Amino acid sequence: MNSKSLKELIYRVKNKFINITYIDGGYCINDKNNKNSEIIVDFIKDISKKLVKLDIVDILRFSRPAKITSPMTLHQTCANEWKRTDLLEKAYQCKDPIERMKYVFCFAISGIHQGPYLCKSNAPFNPILGESYQANLPNGSRLYMEQTEHHPPSFNYLLYGPENHFVLSGFGTIEANLDTINIIKGDRIGKNIIKFADGSLYSFSNLKSRINGVVMGDRIYNYFGDLIIKDYKNKIECIYTLIDTYNQGLLSKMIFGKHKIQYDEGKVEIKQVNPQTKEKELKATGYASWLGQAFFDGKQYWSVFENSDVWTQDNIGFILESDSTKRLDLIDLIKGDYDGAQKNKENLEKIQRDDAKLREKNEK
Repeated sequence: MNSKSLKELIYRVKNKFINITYIDGGYCINDKNNKNSEIIVDFIKDISKKLVKLDIVDILRFSRPAKITSPMTLHQTCANEWKRTDLLEKAYQCKDPIERMKYVFCFAISGIHQGPYLCKSNAPFNPILGESYQANLPNGSRLYMEQTEHHPPSFNYLLYGPENHFVLSGFGTIEANLDTINIIKGDRIGKNIIKFADGSLYSFSNLKSRINGVVMGDRIYNYFGDLIIKDYKNKIECIYTLIDTYNQGLLSKMIFGKHKIQYDEGKVEIKQVNPQTKEKELKATGYASWLGQAFFDGKQYWSVFENSDVWTQDNIGFILESDSTKRLDLIDLIKGDYDGAQKNKENLEKIQRDDAKLREKNEK
């Protein structure tokens, strides 16, 4: 199936089943009925003033008002990216390493739409240093996370699959910068390691993200770059590429020139090293959309419309007091108490700043 036919199929299915707006292959996160949209724009305009001074604008250094924060933490958002552990279970059951790689790839992209879908224009709470998160899936998967650095925000995680058929572990450091007054670029730097019970070892990278239309025009969320997966035992590599271009408004076209439109769909190639020639040989090709589905050689391996489990804290004997779900500002925000959420958010941030000063003083 070629790229064009896949795109037509994806858009036709999406428009029929779910009420989400897609523009130029990205995900439209406009909150047109959200009264907080003006607050978001004012917040971005405020920090964008640094652009005039040619400063690097790391927006994670700014305290975001609770009212424009999503009622979940970064830990919970990342957990939703990894809830399709059934795909890794399918990978575990595959004896053919090429087939296994296909399902590992599907797992890697199956949840990256969850962040923009759940949070829309609002970003999640940035976890406090030492904050943790525990959760289970009905299929027996168990997840543990901890915030291990304040700035840049970094976390470590450990995910056990059903009956320990696989273990997913790694860490992530979050970066988010105001590229222009109208564009935010983000990245999650780190490692993601999958170890199967049979000894196979895999790693996969993360795509970069971009939000266009922060102040003007439609607000479009998209990914770009290369997602690279490696099977170290069988010397297999999978590369998924999303073109690093984007749709521009009239003003940016005048300033920066015209760019091609970026699509949410990209080409997938799976190659394996020939032990005799030492050359990489193409073993499978496919097309995938992080918003829709993945195909290899005309067969669908994953679809966003498939049923999936939801992380819960049921049947967890003991939940740490540091768990994300016990944050007072998060609890207030869920209840709709914006004043209480703002107050508790400021208190937590002050405690974290004071602790950082004490550590710095002690190091000196």
